Amino acid sequence: MRAAVYAADYRRAKAFATDIQSLLRSTGHETRLMRSKNWLFEAALNAGELNTAELGFRGVRSKTAVSTRVHLEATALLAVCLLRQQKVSEAEPLIAKVLEGKAIKDADRRRHFIESVAARYQLESYISSVRDLAHESLDVDEIDAAAIEAVKTKSDDELYTQIASAIPREVIEVVYRVDRAARKQLTMKEVRFLPSPAAIEKKVEHGRSFFASLKLVIWKALCDPQSEIYKAWYTNGMAHILSKKYYAMAVTAALVDIGFAAKVVAVPATALLMKLGIEVYCERFKPGEILDGRSGRGG
Repeated sequence: MRAAVYAADYRRAKAFATDIQSLLRSTGHETRLMRSKNWLFEAALNAGELNTAELGFRGVRSKTAVSTRVHLEATALLAVCLLRQQKVSEAEPLIAKVLEGKAIKDADRRRHFIESVAARYQLESYISSVRDLAHESLDVDEIDAAAIEAVKTKSDDELYTQIASAIPREVIEVVYRVDRAARKQLTMKEVRFLPSPAAIEKKVEHGRSFFASLKLVIWKALCDPQSEIYKAWYTNGMAHILSKKYYAMAVTAALVDIGFAAKVVAVPATALLMKLGIEVYCERFKPGEILDGRSGRGG
C-alpha cells in the first residue's frame, strides 16, 4: 500500500484498500482502517486526483477523534491538498490546527514533526504558486546541451541562484504566507526548529527549495521502478540515461505539466540532476510520510 502511495498509483491503492477494509471492518480495527484510508487518499493526492483526495481526507477527519494521530495526518494532508488547488486561505487554518495539535507527546518526535511538516508545506507552496506562470517552448535537445555546459562551468550554488532568479515575487509571497501560518502556532522554543526568516530570504535558498519541490512532480518519472527512465538506468546504466537525455525530458515534462515552463529553470534543474545522478536523487529526495522526519526538502 505504501509503495502504491509513493508511486502515485491510485488504481493499485484502491485494490489494496478494498482488501484491507474487508479484513479490518470484520475485526473492528477502525483506527487502522482509517489509517489505511489516509494512505489511499494520499495515493489519490499524489496521482493528481485532488477532488477525490480532498473528500477522502475530510471524511477521515469527520470519523476520527481530534486528539489522534490519524486525524492529525488527515488534517495535514488535507492542507496539502488545498495548497495544490491554490486555496491558500482555506489551507491556513488547517496548517494552524496541525501545528498546534498535541497528538505527538514525545519532545524529540514533535521536533521532527514540526521540521518535516513545515518543510513539506514550504515545498507545496512553491509548486502550487508557480502554476501557469510560464509557458515557453522547451526543446529537450537545447536544455540537455545547455545543462551539460552548466555542469562543467557552474557550482551548485550558482545553479540554485539561477533558479531563484526566475521565481516571481508573488510566489515568494505565498511561501512567506504559508511560513507565517506555521510559525504563529508554535512556542518560542518550537519556532527555533524552523529556518530563520533571514535564511529563507537568501536567494540561493529559494532556488534550493524550489529544486527540492520538483520532487513532488518528478520523483515518480525518475524513481518509480516501473518507470521507463528507472528501468533504463537499472538495465543500461548512467551513460544510457545521459545519451537518451532522460534528465532533460523529465524536467521539461514536469515544468510543462505544472505550467512553469521556463528555460532559465529547466537548464539548472537538469544540470543539478546530472550532478546528483539518479541513484542519489531517488534516495535523497524520496517522498516521506507527512508525520515523520523524511518529508523535508532533501539535499
